[in-house]
Amino acid sequence: MKLYHLILVLALLLTIPLPSAAKKNTLKLKTEKQSSESAEDKKMVRGSFMVASQCTDCNNGYTLDQIKFFGYDKPAKSNKESFFLTNMTDRTLSGVSIYITYYAADGRMLHRRFAKLQESIPPGETRKLEIPSWDKNHSFRFAGSQDTRSKGAAYTVTFDPVAYYLRF
Repeated sequence: MKLYHLILVLALLLTIPLPSAAKKNTLKLKTEKQSSESAEDKKMVRGSFMVASQCTDCNNGYTLDQIKFFGYDKPAKSNKESFFLTNMTDRTLSGVSIYITYYAADGRMLHRRFAKLQESIPPGETRKLEIPSWDKNHSFRFAGSQDTRSKGAAYTVTFDPVAYYLRF
């Protein structure tokens, strides 16, 4: 009888698949990939330092109010918005991150967006910048635009700089 039991046990063992031959049923969890810096961010930052507050002790003596935005324009039928940016620092500006807020004539906020702009502006100089318009339906016009015949509702804007980058 003992031989019979031994043969039976061996037969059962041979029918059980070995771990190396076993089919692997692994559960894979989807994870979000850590977003790496975009090529634009790397270009803007490479060889630059960021100024992101009004703290002169924190930013090598630079503050956010050393860049100025003016001359905004967006006619009702335009697909682009334009404005001027002046670099009032002693170093070349390589990029800027800003919030642009759009207001109706009665002061209500219509829209707000964040924009990262890459532009090389030497110290003390001004550049005209263009960005795609927020108004895809051409329903609005900037209150200060020359386009007075348009039926678009007038609006105003404010620029709130978040950070800017200066070359070393």
